[in-house]
Amino acid sequence: MRLPRLVALAACAFLVMTACTSTDGGAEGEIADPDEVTLGETVLAFYLSPDTSVDNAKDGQPGYLVLVRADGGKRLIETSGMTEAHIAWSETGLFFSDDTRDYLLGKDGLVGFENKKAGHQQSAFALPENKGFVAVYNEGFSDSGYTNQVAVTTSTGSQLYQVEGNYFMNALCGGVLNGIATDTGTHFADSATIPGMRSKVDPSAQPELLSQLYPATEGRERVVAWRGVFDAGDHNRHVPCHDGVITFLSDYTDADGNPHLTVVSWDTGTGAYAEQALVDARRRPIAEELVDPGTFSQKSYDARAVRSGHLEWLAADGRLMSTEIASGITRPRFDTTFTSGSDTSSQAIFTDRSIHVVQETFDGETPVKIKRFDRVTGDLAAEISVPGLAEHGIEFNLRGAAVPPTA
Repeated sequence: MRLPRLVALAACAFLVMTACTSTDGGAEGEIADPDEVTLGETVLAFYLSPDTSVDNAKDGQPGYLVLVRADGGKRLIETSGMTEAHIAWSETGLFFSDDTRDYLLGKDGLVGFENKKAGHQQSAFALPENKGFVAVYNEGFSDSGYTNQVAVTTSTGSQLYQVEGNYFMNALCGGVLNGIATDTGTHFADSATIPGMRSKVDPSAQPELLSQLYPATEGRERVVAWRGVFDAGDHNRHVPCHDGVITFLSDYTDADGNPHLTVVSWDTGTGAYAEQALVDARRRPIAEELVDPGTFSQKSYDARAVRSGHLEWLAADGRLMSTEIASGITRPRFDTTFTSGSDTSSQAIFTDRSIHVVQETFDGETPVKIKRFDRVTGDLAAEISVPGLAEHGIEFNLRGAAVPPTA
């Protein structure tokens, strides 16, 4: 889908390009012309959002979609930016957004659609059968509760509507998008009549809410079920769903204030859920020997992380872990050496064949590093270093990342 010339000129303005002509070499030379850019030989893409925590942060800073080749070469598409952005890749191309537009990048070019929305994105998914993309954005507190936005983007445009609640975690079950909220907005009052949905330690603590977000039900979300857990750190953006059952790792306190680390299976059809405590091979709680509970929240996995009855996830210490869903037994598979902590952040991207691990270092100098492992054997298959991103003079955070579905 190559842009017509007039549309391309408009896109140049929409994308706030440093230069709308092709140049060679240097950081500015890597800024893509929207009239010419295609996916080309991109093997991985990630989104750089302005670091809003730095002292010199300014409103209106741009963001960049970075297209990475196997040799570490890159092209950047400059956008109006988001504080947090996520991207999705389907057989037809790559979906990404900023706070004013949605974009589709394919082998034939780039198209964009106006869609003004919140600048904090929760998730992005490719719909089955190449029917487009669906994404969730965090609009924030409202006069009545808490609002998220759902956007549906196809080759003809984008549609946006509001839902009640803050759905940090999302799962695509077939063509149905479900969200799990730890801030339930106006729905919180409705849970008061359901046994077990109030903490004995803190009655204001909110339980988890499961809702269907897309397709919309009479223009809004449909409440599916509640889960009586509190202070949950369940904020992994994209979680797996198979046969209508969502699987995720959960870190919460119960109604009596006792902490738990579990693997949860939540049925979107019946609303019933089952969970197993996370234990090591000797059936001891993983917090005793296997995983530091203080870093558990820095784990990374995505919607394709389930394989052969196990949920695979990247721990903060760089080990790739495997949790048997039926028992909770968790074992290390291999060490990626890519850690998450005060100086670095790493994320894992799963496909049927591979696990890609991406690491950024917060020193403004170290290149973004990528490793690709064979999903079955755990063998290291490729390494990529992406230097020069700090040359643009703005502090960034690496947010969403994606690879081709068959990578």
